[in-house]
Amino acid sequence: MTRSSTALDRYMGLSDRAVHDEAALDEVLALFAVDTTIEIGTEPAHGSEAIAAIYRAHFAAHTETKHFWNTTVLDDGTLGAEWVCAACKTDGSLTTVAGVEHATLHAQGLISHLHNEFTRLPG
Repeated sequence: MTRSSTALDRYMGLSDRAVHDEAALDEVLALFAVDTTIEIGTEPAHGSEAIAAIYRAHFAAHTETKHFWNTTVLDDGTLGAEWVCAACKTDGSLTTVAGVEHATLHAQGLISHLHNEFTRLPG
Protein backbone atom coordinates (compact mmCIF):
# COMPACT_ATOMS: atom_id res chain seq x y z
CA MET A 1 0.00 0.00 0.00
CA THR A 2 1.35 3.44 -0.91
CA ARG A 3 1.12 6.05 1.81
CA SER A 4 0.60 9.73 1.25
CA SER A 5 2.98 12.01 3.08
CA THR A 6 0.60 14.31 4.94
CA ALA A 7 1.36 15.33 8.50
CA LEU A 8 -1.37 12.91 9.60
CA ASP A 9 0.32 10.00 7.79
CA ARG A 10 3.68 10.90 9.32
CA TYR A 11 2.02 11.15 12.76
CA MET A 12 0.47 7.69 12.42
CA GLY A 13 3.66 6.11 11.05
CA LEU A 14 5.96 7.63 13.65
CA SER A 15 3.73 6.55 16.54
CA ASP A 16 4.99 2.96 16.41
CA ARG A 17 8.63 4.08 16.57
CA ALA A 18 7.98 6.73 19.23
CA VAL A 19 7.22 4.02 21.80
CA HIS A 20 10.93 3.21 22.06
CA ASP A 21 12.70 5.98 20.11
CA GLU A 22 13.01 9.47 21.62
CA ALA A 23 13.94 10.96 18.23
CA ALA A 24 10.71 9.61 16.72
CA LEU A 25 8.74 11.10 19.63
CA ASP A 26 10.39 14.46 18.91
CA GLU A 27 9.39 14.06 15.24
CA VAL A 28 5.78 13.36 16.28
CA LEU A 29 5.71 16.48 18.44
CA ALA A 30 7.24 18.58 15.63
CA LEU A 31 4.20 17.78 13.45
CA PHE A 32 2.01 20.00 15.65
CA ALA A 33 1.71 23.77 15.37
CA VAL A 34 2.58 25.64 18.57
CA ASP A 35 -1.06 26.47 19.35
CA THR A 36 -2.56 23.07 18.45
CA THR A 37 -5.46 21.56 20.35
CA ILE A 38 -5.78 17.77 20.53
CA GLU A 39 -8.75 15.70 21.65
CA ILE A 40 -7.73 12.05 21.78
CA GLY A 41 -9.79 10.49 24.54
CA THR A 42 -8.60 12.81 27.27
CA GLU A 43 -9.62 16.32 28.15
CA PRO A 44 -8.61 18.59 25.28
CA ALA A 45 -4.97 19.63 25.48
CA HIS A 46 -3.77 22.92 24.05
CA GLY A 47 -0.22 24.00 23.32
CA SER A 48 3.13 22.30 22.93
CA GLU A 49 3.83 21.50 26.59
CA ALA A 50 0.44 19.94 27.30
CA ILE A 51 0.54 17.90 24.10
CA ALA A 52 4.10 16.69 24.80
CA ALA A 53 3.08 15.56 28.30
CA ILE A 54 0.16 13.51 26.94
CA TYR A 55 2.24 11.79 24.27
CA ARG A 56 5.18 11.09 26.59
CA ALA A 57 2.84 9.42 29.09
CA HIS A 58 1.03 7.49 26.36
CA PHE A 59 4.17 6.13 24.71
CA ALA A 60 5.79 5.34 28.09
CA ALA A 61 2.86 3.02 28.88
CA HIS A 62 3.66 0.76 25.89
CA THR A 63 6.52 -1.50 24.86
CA GLU A 64 5.32 -2.01 21.28
CA THR A 65 2.52 -0.79 19.00
CA LYS A 66 1.53 -1.47 15.42
CA HIS A 67 -0.83 0.87 13.57
CA PHE A 68 -2.59 0.39 10.26
CA TRP A 69 -4.52 3.27 8.69
CA ASN A 70 -6.08 4.80 5.59
CA THR A 71 -6.02 8.58 5.13
CA THR A 72 -8.51 10.54 3.07
CA VAL A 73 -9.05 14.22 2.34
CA LEU A 74 -12.55 15.10 3.51
CA ASP A 75 -14.98 17.42 1.73
CA ASP A 76 -14.12 20.29 4.09
CA GLY A 77 -10.39 19.97 3.33
CA THR A 78 -9.48 18.33 6.62
CA LEU A 79 -7.80 14.93 6.77
CA GLY A 80 -9.38 11.79 8.15
CA ALA A 81 -7.60 8.56 9.00
CA GLU A 82 -9.42 5.37 9.89
CA TRP A 83 -6.97 3.37 12.01
CA VAL A 84 -6.47 0.25 14.09
CA CYS A 85 -3.71 -0.58 16.56
CA ALA A 86 -2.49 -3.64 18.42
CA ALA A 87 -0.20 -2.97 21.37
CA CYS A 88 1.74 -4.48 24.23
CA LYS A 89 1.67 -2.42 27.41
CA THR A 90 4.53 -2.12 29.91
CA ASP A 91 2.66 -4.40 32.33
CA GLY A 92 2.74 -7.16 29.68
CA SER A 93 -0.94 -6.95 28.80
CA LEU A 94 -2.11 -6.84 25.20
CA THR A 95 -4.66 -4.40 23.83
CA THR A 96 -6.38 -3.41 20.61
CA VAL A 97 -7.98 -0.10 19.77
CA ALA A 98 -9.40 1.61 16.68
CA GLY A 99 -10.73 4.97 15.69
CA VAL A 100 -10.95 7.80 13.22
CA GLU A 101 -8.58 10.76 13.48
CA HIS A 102 -9.59 14.13 12.06
CA ALA A 103 -6.80 16.64 11.46
CA THR A 104 -6.85 20.26 10.41
CA LEU A 105 -3.58 21.52 8.97
CA HIS A 106 -2.41 25.12 8.96
CA ALA A 107 -0.79 26.81 5.95
CA GLN A 108 2.67 25.31 6.65
CA GLY A 109 1.21 21.78 6.73
CA LEU A 110 1.46 21.26 10.49
CA ILE A 111 -1.45 19.86 12.51
CA SER A 112 -3.41 22.70 14.12
CA HIS A 113 -6.25 20.58 15.50
CA LEU A 114 -6.50 16.82 16.04
CA HIS A 115 -9.62 15.02 17.15
CA ASN A 116 -10.04 11.26 17.61
CA GLU A 117 -13.28 9.30 17.70
CA PHE A 118 -12.75 5.79 19.04
CA THR A 119 -14.61 3.05 17.19
CA ARG A 120 -13.12 0.39 19.48
CA LEU A 121 -12.04 1.35 22.98
CA PRO A 122 -8.79 -0.06 24.37
CA GLY A 123 -9.28 -3.49 25.77
